[in-house]
Amino acid sequence: MHNTVNDTKANVNGEVRVRMAPSPTGFLHIGGARTALFNWLYAKHHHGKFILRIDDTDTARSTDESMHEIYEAMQWLGLDWDEGGEKDGPYGPYLQSKRKDIYDRYVKELLASEKAYHCYCTQEELEGIRTEAREAKSVRSYDGRCRELSSEVIEKYIAEGRKPTIRIKMPDTPILVDDLILGSRNIDPATLEDEVIVRFNGMPNYNLTSIIDDVEMKITHVIRGTEHLNNTPKQIAIANALELSLPKFAHIPLVLDDTGRKLSKRHHGDLVAVNRYREQGYLPQAMLNFVARLGWSYDDKQEIFSLEELIDKFDLARVGKSGSVFDIKKLEWLNSHYINELDVSTRTDAVIPYWQAEGLIDTIENRAKLEKIVEAVGERLNTLKDIVPQTSYFFTQDFEYDPKATKKWWGNSDEKKQKTCEILTNLSQILADTPDFDLETIESSVWKYTDENDIKRVAAMQSMRIALTGLSFGPSLFDIVVLLGREEVLERLHRAVVSLT
Repeated sequence: MHNTVNDTKANVNGEVRVRMAPSPTGFLHIGGARTALFNWLYAKHHHGKFILRIDDTDTARSTDESMHEIYEAMQWLGLDWDEGGEKDGPYGPYLQSKRKDIYDRYVKELLASEKAYHCYCTQEELEGIRTEAREAKSVRSYDGRCRELSSEVIEKYIAEGRKPTIRIKMPDTPILVDDLILGSRNIDPATLEDEVIVRFNGMPNYNLTSIIDDVEMKITHVIRGTEHLNNTPKQIAIANALELSLPKFAHIPLVLDDTGRKLSKRHHGDLVAVNRYREQGYLPQAMLNFVARLGWSYDDKQEIFSLEELIDKFDLARVGKSGSVFDIKKLEWLNSHYINELDVSTRTDAVIPYWQAEGLIDTIENRAKLEKIVEAVGERLNTLKDIVPQTSYFFTQDFEYDPKATKKWWGNSDEKKQKTCEILTNLSQILADTPDFDLETIESSVWKYTDENDIKRVAAMQSMRIALTGLSFGPSLFDIVVLLGREEVLERLHRAVVSLT
């Protein structure tokens, strides 16, 4: 079921400006990539601007390494940004850690207008207040006791060396949250406590910095995950206290695992890391297509979208309200589709790094042979990294024979093994005597032998395939034979015969 918000360009006043605002405390995860993509598509669809802002006020956990990893993941996905990151723009700086003077100015305004106040409660006192709230089953974990402190009490606390936080005074009237996806709702003020907007150490908190930056950077639409729903009324309250114009809000559904639990770094580790999929051999166009369909659909039928189609068709009206399941099998299917869309030369370029990483090739001396190997593999790759287990035998004899395959095709009795030895020995002789070592000649010679000796073709083929590759599956056997070459094939057949005796 989709919402009915009219999300056409005609309803947008002026230039659309959206943002992605990750915290550099780790890798870019699937949910973050989906948020970035939806914002990027919305900007592209409306010929607007996509801003990359770094929310790094959590100085204890933020790192430059994480920040640059996020840049790299975004660049790999092709989600270029117009302002922020390592680019200049009219509303910089785009790192929150460099914008403290801006936040301080707004905080002073809130204090001067008595819409915010210093809270001198110690950690022990706050814990006591929270305990009382739990026992009273109150939804508020702070009771506002520092709202109206006398000057004498304040002087006493200062003399004690207490370092205050700063809290915003929440209004006593409902807060309207108008969401382009989830619709409108009024938040009961009784459910909100006075939010800390500046910590003990003087650093501003997320809800203050986020809405201030959105206003300062002229953000028109805040498109983010539903995990931020509880932050939205707090940010609206801060903006209203400062008499600032609000952006439009749109909260996109959670990404879930197959048990219905939110996909997260904490519970799923690097399974949710975008760069993991890059390393495993997923293509960026497959990731974008997959991530786009996590919560958005065009007609509930089409699954494969080019980037141009996504830009043309994307709108918030087709974003669902319920969570979307991360289906790795669907991602593999999409990735296989996009790999198969590549021509052989481009596909070869894409898999060469994986061969090199495994030490299977050093230099690219015989490019033509590599392309023939890739062509022989055909449409069997779900990921680029799959090229290694599917082709490593082309580059080395250092492989084991699959025990299940040998039991089925070579036999597990002395009699059956002897018969397999006889077949492999005869095939070796035939291939040694074949005048032309080309596909047609090899195929006709092998079939002539099996048919004249009443040997099942599949039995002969699988026995030889295992001898040459260690596996019972893969590209066409005769393609493998030609690509390995006569000398290598005869050597491997001899090795197999020896192992059987």
